[in-house]
Amino acid sequence: MKGKELMPMIVPAVSFLFLITVIPILGTIIISLFYYDITSPDTIRFYYFKHYIELFRDERFLNSVLVTLQLIFIPVFFQVMLGFLLAIAIHEKMKGTQWMRSLFLIPAVIPPVVIGLIWKLFIIPGQGGLTYFTKLTGTGFEFDFLNVPASALMIIIIASIWMGTPFVTLMFLSGLESISLHYYEAAAIDGAGWFRSHLFISRPLLSPIIKTVSIFRILEALAIFPIIFILTGGGPASSTEPINFYAYITGFDYLKIDYAAAIIVFFFILLMTISLPLIKGMAKRVYV
Repeated sequence: MKGKELMPMIVPAVSFLFLITVIPILGTIIISLFYYDITSPDTIRFYYFKHYIELFRDERFLNSVLVTLQLIFIPVFFQVMLGFLLAIAIHEKMKGTQWMRSLFLIPAVIPPVVIGLIWKLFIIPGQGGLTYFTKLTGTGFEFDFLNVPASALMIIIIASIWMGTPFVTLMFLSGLESISLHYYEAAAIDGAGWFRSHLFISRPLLSPIIKTVSIFRILEALAIFPIIFILTGGGPASSTEPINFYAYITGFDYLKIDYAAAIIVFFFILLMTISLPLIKGMAKRVYV
């Protein structure tokens, strides 16, 4: 089919995507450039870039940037590493891994709100699952992880890793199963062991999948908003409050819609800055 013949089919889809993506982004940017007090609608006025200047004077916002970076890079790193190792274990049909294919889907399909409740019930001191299992060993360990800044952030990171690793594992597993066995047989003839075979064959051949998965996980890393909402509510002392959570509080609790819009615009720019190098690398691979 020629380009002109395809246009009637493409235009509706592109128009729909434009409506649900570009227009909301432009609307948010416009709102961020105005001062608007929702309690006094008559006070609206053009505010230039003053909201963005205020961001870098806002200690709570700067803290949320740090939390955001930790919630992006640490979980994604461990998801990719664990996913790669688990995919190899399942692909090699190691003993005790047969059950993993089906059970690995469970965290990936559970809603984040439910995951938050599961982890809260597990670590709640005195009554949770962690206390129960430690009592079986005779230790009776009780510690309120969610009331200590460092441990609260650690629990959020662990929950994120637990939620995202199955998806990464299945993606890597599908990639491993598409690699011809001849590569590994040739490597074995040359004297390469199991570790070197996967290091110099599996890893390079899975490089496109690794980059694609990393982009998906970076963009979805902060989709754990419901988990944070259920587990910590951003606390204690804003230690688990990423940028999008701070924007939510600013807009809906403090009713500063204009300032919240500026926070969201910065959040969008941050995600694009992190993801763009990977996206460019994928695009070059496609068009070369």
